[in-house]
Amino acid sequence: MPPLRIGLIGSGGISRAHMPAFLEHRDEVELVAVCDIREEAAQAYAADAGVDPGSVYTNTADLLARDDIEAVDIATIHNAHASNAIEAAKAGKHVLLEKPMACSVQEARDIVNACDDAGVTFMVAQMLRYLPHYQNVKRIIEAGELGDIWACRADSWFGAALAGSVTTQTRGDWWGFDGKKNGGGSVMMVSTHQVDLLRYFVGNVVRITAKTWGDHPLMRNGAEDRAVATFEFDSGAMGTLLSSYSARTPWMYQSLIIGTKGTIYTTPDLEGNVVDQHHAPARIASEARETQPGHNGVHAFSEVGPDMEGLVGDNPFTNEIVHFARCIREGKEPISSGHDNLNTMEAVHGIYAASETGHTINVADL
Repeated sequence: MPPLRIGLIGSGGISRAHMPAFLEHRDEVELVAVCDIREEAAQAYAADAGVDPGSVYTNTADLLARDDIEAVDIATIHNAHASNAIEAAKAGKHVLLEKPMACSVQEARDIVNACDDAGVTFMVAQMLRYLPHYQNVKRIIEAGELGDIWACRADSWFGAALAGSVTTQTRGDWWGFDGKKNGGGSVMMVSTHQVDLLRYFVGNVVRITAKTWGDHPLMRNGAEDRAVATFEFDSGAMGTLLSSYSARTPWMYQSLIIGTKGTIYTTPDLEGNVVDQHHAPARIASEARETQPGHNGVHAFSEVGPDMEGLVGDNPFTNEIVHFARCIREGKEPISSGHDNLNTMEAVHGIYAASETGHTINVADL
């Protein structure tokens, strides 16, 4: 079967993480065009990815008009996601869209509806789902080894707003600090991954209580630099999320899943960079694995190994793009489909709604 022919829309920072898939798996995905409003950025990406310079565009309509392009990989600024994705769907292209799906719940629903109406595959790039050890965590939970999940927690810290950070030194006007362009602040930019991961493991979010703070001088147009949220899941489990651009913390990401029969947690290496921390191993203690009782409440944890079924390596960005192509060729629903991701968007935007109203909100009311 020929490779899926893809056009890239948006050649900024995150799109560079997608490039290895196009370079290393040409038998499954072929990047044939690049579009960016900055022609020099699009040309640079095309040169590095081996794309014909004649297939570089500054207007999405020109790229979408090509009949030989089957799908698009959208990696644009957040407030362009909805218009880009809907335009692509109407052109009959399958859609891979970087997270977050959209800057509002209604926009997210509009994208899903447009893709449904066009009969195209729609997948959101929630790349944590495509890490081998998280795939194994998912299987362990589904097998019941943790028992009934009753609590979970995720922390996501991205010190972009701290004095001396690379961001403040080079991009103090970064669009991630702009609520209109980003769709929010740290929750939207960083914690969408963590919210989605909790959902993947625990279930859909049904109720939210939250508070956000946006008084940091770098924040603009309603962006928050700090947030705390409490989730109630459809299973009855409870969860918490801590998110910040400005907290001084020793790590960037960590998560904890607690069930009646076991616990899984991750705590990244304190010296690791962003990519290293995503790859931090998960560890488990459960009734099924204990060889002796815990001592004074301390139990022995063992590392959760990778589950490579359906994956091509340990790079989650590459795994997700190859998965997208295979789903199209095989007529399957993606693991992180647009339909599934609606509740991630409801949970993220529900944090803002709960903070604004000052009381618990029901996701069904959004």
